Amino acid sequence: WKTDLPGLGWSSPSIAEGRIWLTTAVDGGKSLRVLCLNLTTGELIKDIEVFEKENPGKIHNKNSHASPTVLVSGDHLFVHYGRHGTACLKTDGTIVWKTVLEYEHRHGPGGSPVLYDDRLIINCDGTDKQFVVALDKATGKELWNKPRGSEELGPGRMAYSTPLLITNE
Repeated sequence: WKTDLPGLGWSSPSIAEGRIWLTTAVDGGKSLRVLCLNLTTGELIKDIEVFEKENPGKIHNKNSHASPTVLVSGDHLFVHYGRHGTACLKTDGTIVWKTVLEYEHRHGPGGSPVLYDDRLIINCDGTDKQFVVALDKATGKELWNKPRGSEELGPGRMAYSTPLLITNE
């Protein structure tokens, strides 16, 4: 099957329970959405607006306002659109919470969120600041925020990457 989708998004597909989840940006990034397709038929099942932005700003021409991948965990979805916002939805389309992390991503959003226990961890790469943040997956409240970089290496650099969870023993 082949299905035309609205908007522009560079996210990878997330597949769970016979459904494909994607992000997209419609109307030049003014409407940031989550799409759900039937894995077998390609039929568009859901088209959910998560954020509406009056002026989403410029991004790199090889990016979109909806590049990070949807994270699926049970009956919850977690989406990150860079400085435009981060949200948790139920798979029925209900929005559980929304939050905005303040930073200037200039080229557009890049890294996707990851889950560790009750924490949604996001790498935020801005021209003004670079940090890793953990949000409570149930509420979206900030649990901790760690600037990237060090005294020896200097300030962090933009990497637009997804956090990698490792065990350091």
